[in-house]
Amino acid sequence: MGEVKPIQKKSSDDWFEAVISSHAEDVGVNQISRDRFNEVFEAFMARSYDTAYAGFVELAEAGSSACQYYLGVMFLEGKGALQDFSQGHMWLNIASSRGHDKARKQLEKITQRMSAEQVAEAQKEARLWVSSRSGDKVHAQVSS
Repeated sequence: MGEVKPIQKKSSDDWFEAVISSHAEDVGVNQISRDRFNEVFEAFMARSYDTAYAGFVELAEAGSSACQYYLGVMFLEGKGALQDFSQGHMWLNIASSRGHDKARKQLEKITQRMSAEQVAEAQKEARLWVSSRSGDKVHAQVSS
């Protein structure tokens, strides 16, 4: 499916720099703590998926499209959460709407594996999530 490719850290303790530079289109990066992101991504790389999941939820909610992407992938692969294509689609859709290219590509792949009803439900959930953050103009283009 959408196996996450390994990312090389540029320094011994800075996942933020390595990941965000590989996701140059990350919208919302200024709303998240560098230290918190490093902590969460370190858990992800160490396969501590429960810890990573909780952290990615927090950072995705704060607006990081890279974290929204990783959260979507975790749902698709059942890492840290039960496998749920609808939730994965929702988070990838939100990240994609914010210009995250990897999320867009992954969204195209997963959409082909879902029924029209599942896709419609995931899109509805994405729109609800976005509308609950009505001050965020970037989210206005969630696919429908």
